[in-house]
Amino acid sequence: MDLLDRVTELRGARTPFVLATVVASYPPQSVRAGAKAVILADGTIDGWIGGGCIRPVVLDEAREALSSGAPRLVRMNAGAKRVEQSRGVRDYPMTCQGEGGVEIYLEPMLPAPRLCVLGETPVSESLRALAGAIGQIVTDEPNDADAVVVATMGVGDEDALAAAAASKASYVGLVASRKKARFLIDFALASGVPDEQLARVKFPAGLDLGGMSTGEIALSILAEIVQRRCHSQRARAARATPYESDLPLASEANRKPIAARDEELPIAQDDNSAVDPICGMTVDKVTAKHTLESGGETYYFCCPHCKARFAKAHA
Repeated sequence: MDLLDRVTELRGARTPFVLATVVASYPPQSVRAGAKAVILADGTIDGWIGGGCIRPVVLDEAREALSSGAPRLVRMNAGAKRVEQSRGVRDYPMTCQGEGGVEIYLEPMLPAPRLCVLGETPVSESLRALAGAIGQIVTDEPNDADAVVVATMGVGDEDALAAAAASKASYVGLVASRKKARFLIDFALASGVPDEQLARVKFPAGLDLGGMSTGEIALSILAEIVQRRCHSQRARAARATPYESDLPLASEANRKPIAARDEELPIAQDDNSAVDPICGMTVDKVTAKHTLESGGETYYFCCPHCKARFAKAHA
């Protein structure tokens, strides 16, 4: 299947993925600028953007890009000396036999947000129209939505509020005055709707922009939905731990977490992962092809070059 057809297929299925593009290649690397690959959350790669030490680095960074929703540029031996760390740039050494260097841009492709608007009112009509204009998908099913807005405004308020509160949407908004919203919340509680569900309801829905018309009210609600989604993405991005090398990229340096705090953080995240003691890459123990027994302990390596260096150092 053509890579662009694969992208179309994944987007149609609302499957998150990362589009990886080689934007620069430094000899003697065989991969060329313009090469592309699609990377799924499970580590599946369709296409070719390099092997050896490049593959595990790109997979790790792709997982973080999917989690945070933020794109990044991965540089391995990109130039004779290290460029100062920039936001969205990850610098790594190249320890495999291929040498040279690459720069790979990782762009997370996430499904378009889905909005469910309950009610047939002027505000709900404006909400649906504006949502489509900013690329959101409008759905009638609360459980399929990322955000649900109750805009019934007097017609079926109670049932709509119960359905919205029970949904898995990350945002639930109620278009009502504080007094009426409080009445509806109390009624829902008395009707058996759990308090933890109703506690998620934002009322009145929207940012206080001071607007009065139905279009302005709809705009304030969508602005709040976008604001919360972007804040959530930035929070996830801030929790991601970028890496840089201790020494210039051309040297033989292990990678080290960039410190928002002083303590060292382990790279391996579960019992099936190990850390290459030479380059610091994460290695899957189950599929690792390069291992070495030393001192009663098994060491795992990303490539034969790292294994040979380790064996020579411990001879």
